[in-house]
Amino acid sequence: MRIVIDMQGAQTESRFRGIGRYSQSLALAMARNAGEHEIWLVLNAAFPESIADIRRAFAGIIPAERLRVFDIPKPVAECVPGNVWRTMAAEKIREHFIQKLQPDAVLVTSLFEGYVDDAATSVGAFYGGARTAVILYDLIPLLNPGDYLANPAQRQYYHRKIESVKNAGLLLSISDHSRREAIEALEVEPRCVVDISTAADPRFKFGNNVPSEISALRQRLGIARKTVMYAPGGFDARKNLDGLIEAYSLLPGELRATHQLVIVSKMGESVRTQLEEGAKRAGLGTDELVLTGYVSDDELVMLYRDATLFVFPSKHEGFGLPALEAMACGAPVIGANNSSIPEVIGNEEALFDATLPQSIADKMAQVLKNEPMRNRLRERGIEQAALFSWDETAKRAIGAIEELVRREDELPDASAGDVREDLMRADLIARSIVDAIAGIRTTVAPQDNDLMNAAQCIAFNSGRDTPRQVMLDVSEIVKRDAKTGIQRVVRSLLREFIENPPQRVEVLPIYFDGANYRCANNFMAGLTGGKAQAVTDEIVDFCQGDIYLALDLNTMTNAVHDTHLDLMSKGIQFYFIVYDILLLQHPEWWPSGYSKTFESWLRSISTVATGLICISESVAQDVRAWLALHMPMRAPEVAVTSFHLGADIGGSLPTTGMPASAPEMFNALETVPSFLMVGTVEPRKGHAQTLAAFELLWQRGIAVNLTIVGKQGWMVDMLADKLRRHPELGKHLFWLEGISDEYLEKVYTASSSLIAASEGEGFGLPLIEAAQHKLPIIARDIPVFREVAGEHAFYFRGQKPADLADAVQRWLSLNSEGLAPQSTRMPWLTWSESAQQLIARMNLGNAEKIGKANAAQVTQSNETELYQMT
Repeated sequence: MRIVIDMQGAQTESRFRGIGRYSQSLALAMARNAGEHEIWLVLNAAFPESIADIRRAFAGIIPAERLRVFDIPKPVAECVPGNVWRTMAAEKIREHFIQKLQPDAVLVTSLFEGYVDDAATSVGAFYGGARTAVILYDLIPLLNPGDYLANPAQRQYYHRKIESVKNAGLLLSISDHSRREAIEALEVEPRCVVDISTAADPRFKFGNNVPSEISALRQRLGIARKTVMYAPGGFDARKNLDGLIEAYSLLPGELRATHQLVIVSKMGESVRTQLEEGAKRAGLGTDELVLTGYVSDDELVMLYRDATLFVFPSKHEGFGLPALEAMACGAPVIGANNSSIPEVIGNEEALFDATLPQSIADKMAQVLKNEPMRNRLRERGIEQAALFSWDETAKRAIGAIEELVRREDELPDASAGDVREDLMRADLIARSIVDAIAGIRTTVAPQDNDLMNAAQCIAFNSGRDTPRQVMLDVSEIVKRDAKTGIQRVVRSLLREFIENPPQRVEVLPIYFDGANYRCANNFMAGLTGGKAQAVTDEIVDFCQGDIYLALDLNTMTNAVHDTHLDLMSKGIQFYFIVYDILLLQHPEWWPSGYSKTFESWLRSISTVATGLICISESVAQDVRAWLALHMPMRAPEVAVTSFHLGADIGGSLPTTGMPASAPEMFNALETVPSFLMVGTVEPRKGHAQTLAAFELLWQRGIAVNLTIVGKQGWMVDMLADKLRRHPELGKHLFWLEGISDEYLEKVYTASSSLIAASEGEGFGLPLIEAAQHKLPIIARDIPVFREVAGEHAFYFRGQKPADLADAVQRWLSLNSEGLAPQSTRMPWLTWSESAQQLIARMNLGNAEKIGKANAAQVTQSNETELYQMT
C-alpha cells in the first residue's frame, strides 16, 4: 500500500508549535513502522527552508525519491480576498499532483492551514476524498465561534475546511476527547473516527542538565530564580495566559519572591506587549514574568528539566502536548480538568479548575510548598509519559488506514469511481486538471499571469514523460576555454557523459547566463564541429528528480545561489566537483581577494549540495576538515566523496595544431635528457625552484633540458620575464604557452621524465598522463602525489634549488642503472572509468517509478487551452 502524507503541517508557522511537531513525529514513526507499505511525503515548494529541514529529518529513513515537492500559483493566503481564484486553483493543483502519485491512501497532517500563508490544503477539490485521512487535532473554533470566528473571512475559511474534513473517509483524532467531539459536532460515523493518540518526541526525556549549559541559557533568557513554567504553543484566549498571570499574582509573597513565571513560546511584539501589560495590571514586578520568545527543542528540554513546576491552564485542548513533554522530562506537572488534559496528565491530584484563577493559584501553592508532592508528581508524570509512544500511534494510524482501504476496496467498482480508473491514464490526468481549473468561477477573475503561473505549476508538478536529466554545468568553459588542466577534465568528462550516458537518464550540458540556466547547444555544436549559432540555447526546464553536476568551478555560483536554493527545495539534487581548496589553505598563492571569493563559493555550494565530489581522497579529507571547522549551513549532511580523474588527451575533445618551430625543438629534446613540467605557471607550481635547480645543473656541466608547458598565470611577472629573457631559452630551456593537446602529446613522447614540483594539488593529472606515456616521474613528496603515483614515482623534499637539483642528479644516476622508479605499472583510469566512478558517487541507479502510468507533462497546447477557456 502506498500512503502519501501531506507534510504542510510541518512547513507553515505550525512547525513552531505542537501541530508541527506532531506532523513530523507521526510521519517519522509511520515510516519506521511501515513494513511492506510505501510512505511518500509531499511538500509545498512555498516553504523552502522547511523542505531542507524535513529532508534532513527523513534522510536514510525514506528514499529521497519519495519526498516529492509540488508548486502552486502564489499568493494564496485566504485572509486576502484577492487571492480567492489562486486559492481554488492551488487546491486543485495540489490534489492533481497527489493523485498522479497513485496513492492507495492520502494522509493530511494539518488541514487547517493557508489562512495567513501560502499553504494549500483540501479534500475533494479535484478528486474524491474517500481514501483520504485527516489528522483531527480539535474543533475548538467550531465549538467556540464567538471567540474564533467573528471575522467573516476567517469564518468562511474555517467552514470551507470543515467541509473538507467531512469529505475525508477517515479522521484520525489525537485524543479520545477529540474523537468524541468529532462524532457529536460533525455527525461522523464512529467507525470513521479513530483515536490514535500522540506522544512526545524522543528528545523529551528525563535526564540531568549540563550545569554550564543551563546556567548560560538561564542567564541569556533573564531567569534568576526557580521557575513556574508554561509553554502554551499559541496565545489565543483558550490558552488562558491572563488567567495564569492573575493566578500567579495570588500566590503568597514568599513564593513569588523565590520564583519567576516563565512563558516559553515564539511570540510577536504585540503579544509580548499584551502579556507585559497584563502582568503589570496584576501587580507583578518587572522581573517576575519572563517571556523567552522562541527557543530550540534542545533548549526547551533543558527548561522543562529545570522547572520547579510546569502549569498547563488551557481551557480547551485537542491533546495538550506540552504537558506530556514536560512530564517526560521530569517536571512536576499540574493542569486543567477540562477537555483532553486529564487524559494526558492521568492524575486527579494534579488537576485544577482553569476557569478560576484562585483554583490555579491554590494548586500552584500546594505543589510549590510541598516537596514530597512535587516528587510524587514528577514520578507519576514520568510513568504516565511512558504510556505514550509514537510507534504505537503510528501503528494505530497505519491500521486505521489499512481498514479504510479495505473498506473502499470492497465497494463496487462504480463506487470507487471511473475517475480512479481514468487517472491511471496520464493524458486524461493532464486534460482533467486543465478542465477543472478552467471551470473555476470566483468574484475575482484571474489575471493573465495567474493563468500562466498555474500552467507552469502544473507542468512542474507533472514532471516529464522522459527520463530524468543530468544537467552538466559547463558555464566556465562556455564563457572561455583557457585550456587549463581543469578544463581538460571538463572536456573529457563531458565527452564521456555525452557518448556513454548513465542508464535511464538524459544528459544535458547547461550554462548560467547571469539570469537563467540555458542549454549549451551552441557550445556543443562548436565543440563537435557543428555550425555555430545554428541552434537556440533554450532556458533549462528543471524537474524534480533531476541532477545538477557542476563539472568546473562556476564563479557565478554565488549569483545563482537563490536559484539553487529554490531548485534544491523542489527536489533537484546538486553535486559539485571540488578540485582542491588550496585557496583557503594557502591564500598567499593567489591575488588578494581570491580566497574570500572561493570561500563564498564553497559555503554557497555546501548549503545546497547533495554531495561534494573531490578529485582525490586527499582533497576530500581537506574538505571534510574545513566543513567540520567552519560548519556552513547543512554541512553535516553533505556527502563528501572522491573519485580519480582519467587520462587520455585524445579522449578529451582535444585541440589540434602544431607550430612550424616544433621539429627543431623536438630535435633538441632528443639530444639530452629532457624534463617536462605541465601546468599553468603560478606561485604554487614550483617553477621558480625548478628553474633555479636547472640553472645549478647547467652550472655543474650537466646536459639536461627543461620544458615548461603552461600559460603564464598570476603573481609570476618577474619569473615570466626571466624565462622569456633566459640565455638558455630555445637551447636547453623551452616554454610552450597555450599549446594544443596534439602538441602536448608529442612533447610527452619526446621527454625523459616529468617533474611534478607543485607544493599543492588536488590531483596531479600530469602524473597520470606521464604514466600513459610510460614517462618516469619525479614528484614533490606531498600526500596527493603519493595517493596518485604510489611507489611508481621518485620523490624529493625541500624548497631550495639545490634540493631539487640534487634529486634530479640522483634520479639520472638511478635511471642509468635501471633502478629509478618507473610509471609503466602505475594504475590509472581511462576517462570512461573516471566517469563511471563519478556516476557511482551520484548514486545514479534506477529511479523509483511513480506508478503504472508515467506522469504526463502538460503540453503547450494544454497551457494555451487553459488560458483560452478561463
